[in-house]
Amino acid sequence: MNQARTSECWPLQVALSAETVEVAGWESKRWKISELLPVQDQTAGYTPLQLELHRDERSAYRFNLDSVRPHLFVLCSEDEAEEQLTPVHITASQDDAASFMDGEHQLLETPMPEAIQCWIDTYLGIHGELIESGKKKKKGKGRSSER
Repeated sequence: MNQARTSECWPLQVALSAETVEVAGWESKRWKISELLPVQDQTAGYTPLQLELHRDERSAYRFNLDSVRPHLFVLCSEDEAEEQLTPVHITASQDDAASFMDGEHQLLETPMPEAIQCWIDTYLGIHGELIESGKKKKKGKGRSSER
């Protein structure tokens, strides 16, 4: 891969495929990620995306890496007229992915390649783990001010 990569961005290219399935007597398309590759040359049928890491998502990255099977999530926009799905965003954060589940987009997932798992783990090692603090306890009703 000749493309330079910063520590916070990994260029990828994504290809989707669809299969026709029958659900309750109705035919519909089921989309899946058929290939996820590092960007080499602009290849027909592939959509280039940037996997970006953000410091405020470190807890979500760690949660994903510690799962049994870490995944990447690809947000896609749908062109109903042409029955086509186009990848528009990729993330390693389930929190980020969940924020796009609004009914207007489709969210696809694919197993995270080991090289990307190592890269994210290194990112967390460099920038530290994000420790989310709980809500501060307030003095008041039902709480003792003396202990």
